[in-house]
Amino acid sequence: MKNNNLKWNTSGDSEFKTSEWMGAIVRYFFFLGTKKFDTLYKENQIWKNALVGWLFKVILLLGVFYLALVLMNSN
Repeated sequence: MKNNNLKWNTSGDSEFKTSEWMGAIVRYFFFLGTKKFDTLYKENQIWKNALVGWLFKVILLLGVFYLALVLMNSN
């Protein structure tokens, strides 16, 4: 018998949550603190925060790879 009501955390859930948090923090710094953090971290802002956080993580990862390539080629 299969129970579809179970809520198990997966790696995708934790990745989404970190993107959501990072996106809210980036958006807070983008608005220079003029908006309260609570208004940015609401139910209706989740997808915006997740998208901004995901883009931030991708850009950060690409920056690390670029820096590693530059440092490897400088020797």
